[in-house]
Amino acid sequence: MSPLLDAPDEAAWFNAVTRLADTWGFDRVLVAMLPRPGMRLEDAYLRSTYSPAWRQIYETQGFANIDPTVTHCLTRSTPLIWSPELFATRAQRALYEAACLHGLRSGVSLPIHGPQQEAGMLCVANNFKPTDAFWMQIDTVLPNLVLLRDLVIDTGRQHVHTHMQSRVPQLTPRERECLNWTARGKSTWEISHILSCSEAAVNFHVKNIRAKFGVTSRRAAAVIAAQLGLIDPG
Repeated sequence: MSPLLDAPDEAAWFNAVTRLADTWGFDRVLVAMLPRPGMRLEDAYLRSTYSPAWRQIYETQGFANIDPTVTHCLTRSTPLIWSPELFATRAQRALYEAACLHGLRSGVSLPIHGPQQEAGMLCVANNFKPTDAFWMQIDTVLPNLVLLRDLVIDTGRQHVHTHMQSRVPQLTPRERECLNWTARGKSTWEISHILSCSEAAVNFHVKNIRAKFGVTSRRAAAVIAAQLGLIDPG
């Protein structure tokens, strides 16, 4: 697994992950990671060799909300081997049938729970039917997949951090102060007195904050900022 450890950049790193998975019989790979709890799934770092058409269908249909592999990886630590029986409800069966049409018939999802509260999943898949031969293969390669998952956590952290930095709004020191006090329930008048400035100035900063977060309320911006680790509501 030295190519994974020695990868000079993100592209080489993910190529190393996919090559290892392919060596063990899986031609589809997905890595998804959130750097801290409470963040939206939409903000996850995600790299995959899944069909772009499938990724679009998956996101448009909101399949993450019913996908049993996602639920498992967010709440458990053990690997989950896919089987048709796993997709129990009508909506989940529709999800699985659509996935099969895009080459995702069999696979393994390995939960990611990192030492710095990272959460996510490493999924490897192929288009083979889950026959006895498939189960024998899983028994053989599962220890390697677990080791790969652990290495993905350790070696992928820098790529996740870079991804999140690109999505984090850049706040001025004053905007950060306003947002911190907003998260603590302070009004515009109270914040103006705490920061020794006018209410108009506070409102100016709050307007900029809302625009940077793409929300219509300061409370919503404070919630997102806390999830991203930009502020500590205390």
